[in-house]
Amino acid sequence: MKSSRFLIFTVIYVLICCFTSIAQDNAQIGLPEGVIARLGKGSLGEIRFSPDGSKLAVSTSLGIWFHDPQTGKELELLRHPNIRYPYAFAFSPDGNTIAIGVREKKQKSSGSIRYPVALWNVTTGKEKEMPLGHLHRVRSIAFSPDGIYVASVGGFANTGHLWNTQTGESIAIKRMHAKGVSLVLFSLDGPTFVTKGYDNAAYLWDGKTGNHKLTLTAHSEQVSSVAYTPDGKNIATGSRDGTIRLWDAATGKHKDTLTSDKGSARSLVYSPDGKTIASGTVSGDVQLWNTQTSTLKSTLSGHTGRVESVAYSPDGNTIASASRDTVRLWNAATGKTKAILTGYMRINSVAYSPNGTTIATGSGNNTVRLWDTKSGRIKNTFTAFSGYGRITKVTYSPDGKTIAVARPFSTVFLLDAQTGKRKATLKHFGLIDEIFNVIQDREYDITTLTYSSDGNTIVTGLDCYTHEKGTVFLWNAKTGRRKKVLYKGNGGVRNAVYSEDGKKIIATGDWKGTRVWDAKTGKKLTPTPNDIQSKSSSRVLHSPDGTTTAHREQNGTVLIRKRDITSKTE
Repeated sequence: MKSSRFLIFTVIYVLICCFTSIAQDNAQIGLPEGVIARLGKGSLGEIRFSPDGSKLAVSTSLGIWFHDPQTGKELELLRHPNIRYPYAFAFSPDGNTIAIGVREKKQKSSGSIRYPVALWNVTTGKEKEMPLGHLHRVRSIAFSPDGIYVASVGGFANTGHLWNTQTGESIAIKRMHAKGVSLVLFSLDGPTFVTKGYDNAAYLWDGKTGNHKLTLTAHSEQVSSVAYTPDGKNIATGSRDGTIRLWDAATGKHKDTLTSDKGSARSLVYSPDGKTIASGTVSGDVQLWNTQTSTLKSTLSGHTGRVESVAYSPDGNTIASASRDTVRLWNAATGKTKAILTGYMRINSVAYSPNGTTIATGSGNNTVRLWDTKSGRIKNTFTAFSGYGRITKVTYSPDGKTIAVARPFSTVFLLDAQTGKRKATLKHFGLIDEIFNVIQDREYDITTLTYSSDGNTIVTGLDCYTHEKGTVFLWNAKTGRRKKVLYKGNGGVRNAVYSEDGKKIIATGDWKGTRVWDAKTGKKLTPTPNDIQSKSSSRVLHSPDGTTTAHREQNGTVLIRKRDITSKTE
């Protein structure tokens, strides 16, 4: 009896302890009207703790998600329709305002597009745009310690702006870095900010005039990250050369070098007491360095991709780190994982299962996920794909037993829909063709992927976007062997579908008009009015029973609506 009670207690205890580490895949906060579920939270950008430590903010293509920094639980979503990659943002020192880079809603009379810095009220969500903007996407933003100034930099345009948030006045800072600028960071103790670009140096600037002060040069390769100590007296720079260099912020004198065996430090942050540097590496680890002895204290392992962003909570007890699609919260003292936040991804393709209960999505992180259409929660994840990672198309076989997955460089995998095990591979080009494509600089993308109604044949359409060529292939869906080449010529293929009776294959492309072939013989046919009117949307899918639609948004998420709501507007 005692052993049974002990076992029950142990199970309950383990469940409680593990609860906060369960992946957070629910994205149902802040759903638009009429939407019953959202798949995904948008592709991930940067992470920041609010100044009071009560929230962890994660910028995405959808907006900014706020999480409880202890449990990882989603608290709210601050949505914005015009956020632009890389989703740069910053908290004001009082935590009441967020500055974020957006795309201007209207083009200028000249046809150019500006990328302003928008200021959001964190409580109300009301927005105030700055009067001027960048010509290129804003890559990094920082507030001055007094909250009066905002510095923003604009990528390969090699320019920055220093904004007065009270008057709206700005100072344009040009010729920052020879190859463009990608990060800006204010000193916490005064009006100085540091920038890094696509070169081997970091630059220091006067935070009120925008004048150049110092240049930090010693790295042999590109500087990838920068961090100030809390007292503003020192600066750390990480580089692709595998080192972290420590500098005197006043004189620019090099003080020490930390050498990592994990490669480039993609991101850096000091602990609030200044005694530790957390560095996010290309290997997927977070390394903690003792700044007093310049030695490695510990390594936090768990991410499967390079760590793009790290942040310390204001109390120093928690470290947040972000990889391509996950955010991890760590206990800073023990190095143990507190929570794992998932669901961050860019969904490139969507497909309903034949029974309508599951949606398969292909993402930019080399992953296929299966979602429950009612709850919007992840049911399964397939990640067994080697090489370059981006799923461009997914589709189910008519019997629901196979998922066809298209990837870059003209490869299609046929997966078991239950296990994710690979059944067959469709390779559009042999070794000689691949060599020829490399020599000719030909890069193909699979633009369409469709099963015949009997499930025996797959049609694929390709676009060689470097040479404006296109192809249409037919494949044996069981063996993965190529059956026929329907088309190979000028103009990329945009879409290829079977006619309703399954007797024709109808394709559209960069050429004028519609091309039609006999599905059995491959003979080219003259298009009829019905063929020309045949349409297939890659963004809106109808469930097999017609009750719901799945709409792939520009921000990389999918919204599921009841059919009677959307049918009036489609």
